[in-house]
Amino acid sequence: MADALRMNGKQLVDIACDEDPRAPCLWLPSDIFAELSDAIRQKPNLIGVLIYRNKTVRDAGPYSDITTRRP
Repeated sequence: MADALRMNGKQLVDIACDEDPRAPCLWLPSDIFAELSDAIRQKPNLIGVLIYRNKTVRDAGPYSDITTRRP
């Protein structure tokens, strides 16, 4: 039952975007960053960011939180 309630990375990023719509950037843990990249079928650009929902999305490294502030 717990597996059925688990949210994927894209859903978590969508919630973060909705919670702070004015934030220009999101920092994600590496595993969620990779999952989002696959889900939206987009690869990071030359400086290593994704653009999703008009936000710059960056990889914050392993063991970090989803945040709008630089870790």
